[in-house]
Amino acid sequence: MSTLKEIRDHVIDDLDLQEETFVTEADLDRWINEAIADAESEIHTLYEDYFLVEADPVTITLGQQFVDYPADIYANKIRKIIYTQSGAGNDTSAHEVKRVKNLVSAKERDLFVNDAVNPILEWSPSNSAANGRKIRLYPSNGRDGLLHIYYIRNAKRLSLDADECDIDEFERYITQYTKTQAYLKDGDPRAADSAGLEAKFKNDMTLTLSDMAPDNNDEVDMDLSHYEDSVGGL
Repeated sequence: MSTLKEIRDHVIDDLDLQEETFVTEADLDRWINEAIADAESEIHTLYEDYFLVEADPVTITLGQQFVDYPADIYANKIRKIIYTQSGAGNDTSAHEVKRVKNLVSAKERDLFVNDAVNPILEWSPSNSAANGRKIRLYPSNGRDGLLHIYYIRNAKRLSLDADECDIDEFERYITQYTKTQAYLKDGDPRAADSAGLEAKFKNDMTLTLSDMAPDNNDEVDMDLSHYEDSVGGL
């Protein structure tokens, strides 16, 4: 994976911008991140599982109702949540925390919290003025344990020279987009040819993503066997 500095230096060297003052390093960094944002949009449209990741386990406690979303989540896209709790003798209780389908029924569970011991947890998105965006757990009495959250993340934006591009398969497009923008700002007639090459690299990127995506008859499920094999009594 190339760093921000490496991508920027590549553009500077290819376009002989070492003594250029009209196109600044700040310009190049902005265009690099614009290209990353554009590539990210293509990825989320064609094969969002490219960005599928499991967060570090989140500890929850009895009575906890709200959990933070992962900091780098894209559009609050949660794919799956698994609850686990280790007990005596290394036995583990585990279940999927499914998204609430009926908020009225979920709220009713809150009203009868004393009737549930070690309940099966559910979740719903919440975005209140007081708490902001959160994962709301039901029922409100909750339980102690860990949440394993699988979600779709953002592509990393590059701000420091040492920051690495985490969509390195698409660096050619990112680099060419940046070159096109530099040509355009400088009024260089080579901008048209650069834009054509940029379009080619974007098409290549699209084809790569299409090849990655499984068809509807060959969907790939997440491997959760390490949880399923350890399921004990709930």
